[in-house]
Amino acid sequence: MTFHPAVARPWRDAWPLVAQVDDGNSWVVGTCWLYCRREDVRVLWVGSVRTPGATGDVYGCGPCLAELDHMVRVQSHGRDRKTIEEEQCKH
Repeated sequence: MTFHPAVARPWRDAWPLVAQVDDGNSWVVGTCWLYCRREDVRVLWVGSVRTPGATGDVYGCGPCLAELDHMVRVQSHGRDRKTIEEEQCKH
């Protein structure tokens, strides 16, 4: 197996690992607002959301943050692939 330094790879392949419990982030006990909706689990604030009637803070547990991270990376890779294909068609 050959190791390629991060600078030699596209930025998306050098993203840091998703947050994990006990990683030094400000985890709190609460409800996961993402996929599992479990209560009384360790969660991490991931951002705010605004709906027509209110605003709120979104928290996610470790497994749900990993799923969200996976979905974002898949979307990013798809966007990059589309951009590369469009550029190749121009030439």
